[in-house]
Amino acid sequence: MWFTRQQFEVCNELRMWGLEPRFEPGDVVARGFADLGFEEFQVLPGPKLLSLTAGTASPLPSDHSSHFFWIPSVDECIALLERRGVPCIRCERQDGRQWRVELQCQDESEVQVATHLHEAMLRALLSAYKRSFKGGAA
Repeated sequence: MWFTRQQFEVCNELRMWGLEPRFEPGDVVARGFADLGFEEFQVLPGPKLLSLTAGTASPLPSDHSSHFFWIPSVDECIALLERRGVPCIRCERQDGRQWRVELQCQDESEVQVATHLHEAMLRALLSAYKRSFKGGAA
């Protein structure tokens, strides 16, 4: 999988708002490198990491796990939203250009729009994390 810089940035921000990285086989994680960008990895049993950029496998150093962030799939985003009590009402493609994701946050709906469905779901999840931190609906 290749993710956009925006998806990496949203996932990194999710980590800062409390979404813990997951290191179960099959998960995708990434980490940022100062001024160099992001590198993504597939988690292998062991736990090992397979660099999706370089194609090399290496063990996950336990003292480095805090530098990584998890990239949940669209399905995982929906499950995480539901656990926070924020149902996804609608996902639709608008004008063949952008995805529109509508959530129910207490008595109001919220909309996130992005070029990729995955990014729109990640932005919705980030909004739910921010709301719960601020004592809001999520």
